[in-house]
Amino acid sequence: MPKICNALVTGASSGIGRELVRQLVRDRGMTVLATARRRDRLESLSSELPPGRVQIFAGDLADPAFRQALWEKAEAMPGGLDLLVNNAGLGNYSELEAQDPEAIRQIFEINVIALIDLTQKAIGYMKGRGTGQILEVSSVLGFIGLRDSAVYVASKHAVNGLVKSLAYELAGTGVRIWAACPGRTESEFRQVALGDQAPVGKPSHGEPSEKIVRAIVRGIDGRSRFLLPSWRAWAIVSLAHWLPGLFDAVMTRWTPSSYKDALAAARKARAPSNAAHK
Repeated sequence: MPKICNALVTGASSGIGRELVRQLVRDRGMTVLATARRRDRLESLSSELPPGRVQIFAGDLADPAFRQALWEKAEAMPGGLDLLVNNAGLGNYSELEAQDPEAIRQIFEINVIALIDLTQKAIGYMKGRGTGQILEVSSVLGFIGLRDSAVYVASKHAVNGLVKSLAYELAGTGVRIWAACPGRTESEFRQVALGDQAPVGKPSHGEPSEKIVRAIVRGIDGRSRFLLPSWRAWAIVSLAHWLPGLFDAVMTRWTPSSYKDALAAARKARAPSNAAHK
């Protein structure tokens, strides 16, 4: 397998994206172009790592002009781009009936449109070189459903479908496309997604980002099309596949306790929660 030296990571200001940059630099000796909206977070990340190993480029992936400028910067990396990591994502918690149409548009603009745009750019570039990897950071929700998250879940199903189809298109080209599908992970996602309804002082019950990212980074050397980076993620997807009746019965009644009260308040107000942007 060709050595991977340079990567572009979107959504690098927090959570999985931030930890991916750390581990790609520290453990794999890579140079990373990191992007997110929050420049101060990117500067802080860069300062944690060896000088020159993290290039930062802040902006909004919903803007096609920014995506073009970002891609040109990625192509200009010395030695070229070897790995694209589409990690940026938006999500919120809301019944579809009450969800703000603008929030729906924003979720799909980042989770699907921007991801497809950068993937398309990477395919043309990497096929010409005969090598490269495209990693889409998806979710176990790309395989299952979850109440009060229909739009976010739909976007992750779209990502998984994209990976399945492009794997056939890219066979024999030297370009690998794959998806990492974690379950709930420790991050700011839940707090931001719940907005003003977020419970104060309650810790996230997700798995540590460091552990999940370690599994994802190992996956760079593998051949999996879909990587489930923890036993919890594997168990959820397996249960849904092998015992669909039981799984659906549980999911029909279950709402995660971490946002049950917040959703109840949002329903009462008939107002959707804010969107989370990594």
